[in-house]
Parts: sequence; structure tokens; C-alpha cells
Amino acid sequence: VDSIVREWKTLNIISGLLLSAILMMLQIPSAGDDPITCTAALMVLICAMIGLLFGCIYVVWFGTMK
Repeated sequence: VDSIVREWKTLNIISGLLLSAILMMLQIPSAGDDPITCTAALMVLICAMIGLLFGCIYVVWFGTMK
């Protein structure tokens, strides 16, 4: 159980870093104006948010099994 919780905590850190990087990329004017880049960034942003949500849920869920 400890290794699973450690994996999900690592995933949460990566998702958080990805969220901040994508938000920073969307603030660049040339990247925000390109529809392909903007669409891809928004899709990655949504996936990272879902991953972070599930990661938090699983850390709490598996953390209680110790």
C-alpha cells in the first residue's frame, strides 16, 4: 500500500508542475493566439486537472488502508 501511495503522490507532483507550466504557456501571446496550440494546451490542462483530482482521491483512499 505504501508504494501505491508514493506513486500517486509522485503523480500529483507531476500533475501540479504540468498545470503550472501549461498555465504559464497560455500567458505567452503567440502561444495563446495559435488555435492548435491553445486547444492542445487546454486539453492537457483538463487531463492534468483530472489526474490531480484522482491522485488526491487515491492518496486519501489508499492512505486509510495502512
